[in-house]
Amino acid sequence: MINELFFFEYLCTFYSDSWNVIDLSTITIYLITLLVRIITWSLDGDVIQNRALMVAQYLYGLNAALITIRTFGHIMETKRNMGPIQIALFRIVADIGAIVGQFLAIILAFSLALTKLFVAEMSYNKKEKAQNRYSEQMYNLLECNPHVF
Repeated sequence: MINELFFFEYLCTFYSDSWNVIDLSTITIYLITLLVRIITWSLDGDVIQNRALMVAQYLYGLNAALITIRTFGHIMETKRNMGPIQIALFRIVADIGAIVGQFLAIILAFSLALTKLFVAEMSYNKKEKAQNRYSEQMYNLLECNPHVF
């Protein structure tokens, strides 16, 4: 019971550091990528039109991005004056993320409004064209048979 409590406390401490989470993520993604590549190689050696190989390549790209982030963080940690710059940089990135989110929300709102206007205008134009066609048909009918009415 006491060992389980210490183990749980150790895990909480381990996962509280974001670099440990990134390290664990890169190792897990690498192992999944390796497993998918081995399965792909053993089942089908063809590399053209192979979906599993594409998934492995996407995972490899994600892993490369996480390793790059980790390397960048390690470089920032080794320099003494980089700590405040790193904090400022992460805050700037978070602010830019908020601005991009607001921009996407505005784009979505205007896109929905313009789509609604376009659909309404197209339905009105179709109705108007249908009325014009009906008027033309009636005109042709009356022109051919003036004694119908």
